[in-house]
Amino acid sequence: MPAIARRLVIGFGSESGNAQALAYSLACNPLWKDATGPVHELNALSLSQMDKEDLLVIVSSSFGDGEPPANAEQFLARVQQSDALHGLRYVLFGLGDTGYPNFCGFTKQLDAALQERGAQALIPRVDADTDYADFFTQWQAGLMQVWQGQLEAGAQLMLRVTAYGEDNAFAAPVLERKCLSLPAPDGCESECAAHHIRLDVRGSGMAWRAGDTLHVLAKNEPQLLAAIACWLGDAEAIHALQTKELRLISKTVLREIAGKTGHVTLKELLKFSKRKELDAYLFGADILDILEDFATPGQIHLDDLLQWLSPRLPRAYSIASPGASDYLDLCIREIRHSHRDRQRNGMATHWLLNATEPIQVYCRSNPGFHLPQDVQAPLILIGTGTGIAPLIGLLREMQAKGQHRRVCLVFGEKRSNHDFLYREELQALQASAALECLITAFSRDGDSKYYVQHAIAEHGEQLRALVDSGAHIYVCGNKTHLEKAVAGALNALYVSVLSQGPSDQTVLDETDKTPAVLWPSLQAQGRIHQELY
Repeated sequence: MPAIARRLVIGFGSESGNAQALAYSLACNPLWKDATGPVHELNALSLSQMDKEDLLVIVSSSFGDGEPPANAEQFLARVQQSDALHGLRYVLFGLGDTGYPNFCGFTKQLDAALQERGAQALIPRVDADTDYADFFTQWQAGLMQVWQGQLEAGAQLMLRVTAYGEDNAFAAPVLERKCLSLPAPDGCESECAAHHIRLDVRGSGMAWRAGDTLHVLAKNEPQLLAAIACWLGDAEAIHALQTKELRLISKTVLREIAGKTGHVTLKELLKFSKRKELDAYLFGADILDILEDFATPGQIHLDDLLQWLSPRLPRAYSIASPGASDYLDLCIREIRHSHRDRQRNGMATHWLLNATEPIQVYCRSNPGFHLPQDVQAPLILIGTGTGIAPLIGLLREMQAKGQHRRVCLVFGEKRSNHDFLYREELQALQASAALECLITAFSRDGDSKYYVQHAIAEHGEQLRALVDSGAHIYVCGNKTHLEKAVAGALNALYVSVLSQGPSDQTVLDETDKTPAVLWPSLQAQGRIHQELY
């Protein structure tokens, strides 16, 4: 089949080098390699030297908040100064960051300028986020079809991430709520249950991968708003404080309150030497607690709080589902306790579990917890409690992509009969060989406590073999002690190796017989991925 153009002209705009690398990889495609000249910066391209026999391919990022890269700014100016560009055919792959309000601003502006002057886009402009690899693969496949004359395939290819954020979150209806924990047995300490939440994101245009985070904008509880309004003696507070942060109170707010009230105890707590005491006090406290403890009605007014309190902060959760889905899964722990004769609920968890209206959400990329690019690299997944969320997401993403790796999951919780989250799914993965080994550590099942570090030690030979085969290690759970426990346990696996004489495959530095070098060595190799909370 003959090509639709005599020449493929490739230009890039790039600051960090990502767009440049994509442009050069595109030029190496054997389908059009003989019809492609040198790859140029966009500023070096001349519109006057292109005709209807050419196909212009543009790969460009946007710099910062939608600005043109330095090596593309002049090209945009030349397009804007052109009277007409009829007959010019082009395709445009744009890279951006949804963290900026003007997402893909430069490539959107360039696309509009080209079309306003009569140029024809053979594929709709791509708006790709920082996680652009899958989009680029699909786009290049579409470009190959267009090059071979299948124009309809190009016209139907729509690859655009919609930029969401705090100011324009997506309203996701709740599709499913399911409790993953059984009640604790009689005589055991009360535990808050873990829950599966599924959100409907059809038509959102959100892009994510397993390992990314979902930010939830939860509403403040009416009971708390009413109690604050009662303390202030101002009913307007119920409406006025709805969008303010009432739970995570900054030191700046505390200083403002201390300055207004002159309260000696609060001033003392704010001293650097009292940092631990302040952290202990603030744990679980809200603005009403602080007002009741350090102020009296009349000292603090609604206008003060409106000035001091920050906007309501989003709460972040690891995504437990693969990308390119119509739904998005979370695994959350219900937070519920009584303090000072008031029922306390986790702000976002309570909203996720009880809201009857759609949940305001947006995604953010977390590339440090994505699957490794090497599709053959083994994985060791270590999670405790709801830290299973991104790990189950990684397993599901591998299934969705048809990846077959050697994978070992180490999961820790309290009781196997009550807290084995995703038991059936994990056991099915193991039965299908998608999960090579499933190791569990239930701390309350035996006479003595048994944690993930004990499970790592017990299965040391198996895990050591994976590490020596180049495994990437993913750890998710409580930040207080999990990293130290896992690092110590993995380091300890090599103590016995060294006592027997290390093999040629060991990852330890043979010139330094210290087992503690394992963890930092793996970190330096980019093989440790952690999500601690």
